[in-house]
Amino acid sequence: MTKKAINTITALLILVKAVCLLTFAKFVRVVRSIFSSLPVLWKPRRISHKYKLLPFVLTIVVILAIAACQNDKLQLEKKQTSSTAGRSPIATKVINHALGQVEIPLKPQRVIVLEENLILDSVVALGVKPVGVVFCRDCEENFRGIPNQLLTNVPVVGSIGSQPSLEKILSLKPDLILGLTSLKNSYGLLSQIAPTVLIDFPSMYDFKERLRYVAQVLGKSDRAEELLTQYQNRIQKLRQQLGQQLKTRTISVIYLAGAADIFYTYRPDFLAFGQIISDVGLQLIQQNQKQPQLTLSIEVLPQSDADTLFIMTELLARDFKQANSQPLSFLQKPIWSILKAVRNKEVYRVNWTVGGPIGANRIIDDLFKYLVNAA
Repeated sequence: MTKKAINTITALLILVKAVCLLTFAKFVRVVRSIFSSLPVLWKPRRISHKYKLLPFVLTIVVILAIAACQNDKLQLEKKQTSSTAGRSPIATKVINHALGQVEIPLKPQRVIVLEENLILDSVVALGVKPVGVVFCRDCEENFRGIPNQLLTNVPVVGSIGSQPSLEKILSLKPDLILGLTSLKNSYGLLSQIAPTVLIDFPSMYDFKERLRYVAQVLGKSDRAEELLTQYQNRIQKLRQQLGQQLKTRTISVIYLAGAADIFYTYRPDFLAFGQIISDVGLQLIQQNQKQPQLTLSIEVLPQSDADTLFIMTELLARDFKQANSQPLSFLQKPIWSILKAVRNKEVYRVNWTVGGPIGANRIIDDLFKYLVNAA
């Protein structure tokens, strides 16, 4: 075979290999154009004796090239399959939330919580450390009911009552964002960063129900049931130690506000402290309140009198707090002196604005401290 024929075969082989990944139709067109450029292949009557074997040789070359091409494809597909197996798609599930349905990871790994109490407590209690949180700027605690050390080094992306930093949230690369429906106006932007689940607090005010829901979202339902079992065990122990007090002792819980001239009371089942007191079986003075919240003048405080009075002071005005460094200085006002709890020295300042099992344990600790150990 002449050098020219060899060069022709080599060139043809290279071209055939070059179009290996084309569709068959494109491959045929390319090969046909190659052949048409070689008159010797299409005009056999002009072929000299020394070229008679060239068509046969070229046919063999094409067959071998196609076979090689197919082998390369199989090897490539095998590598791609192996690579895909190593990077399997993230499993997802569909969750119903306050604004509809959303597809989220089966077990989210990078969670941002845009709420510092009602949702965050459950997230942390379930063993998930968020990659971003918001805090309460004007509260007595940054994360109400949750010790700060549980959120050490967690980036802060904003504060309650203000727009969180979308830039910070984006930089943290979350795979899930949790918040309340107060963020519904930002939902469109947040959901472009990561799947976003919003909870409507008035529809899910029971902290145990909320814990179960958050656990479902995070793929931690078994852990939620463990936490609730631990909670029930502590409640049962407290009931046993309170004994007859369950029948005789009355409890009142108020939020003192402003300059200690107004106070708030809540329907017993609406906030976690009322749910816990109810589970214990203690008699709450506000037991018959129908409204979720009442704002009352200090003049009607005697209507909330009880054997034991628990007061929360986080709603007191900042100026009042600064002018009254003693936490219970308001007890010196005449209206307080007529209360049974004040006369019996059973007025206790507490932080019971909690949203989940971590805060619930604080309330139970206080009930042991003030009703059992102090008895």
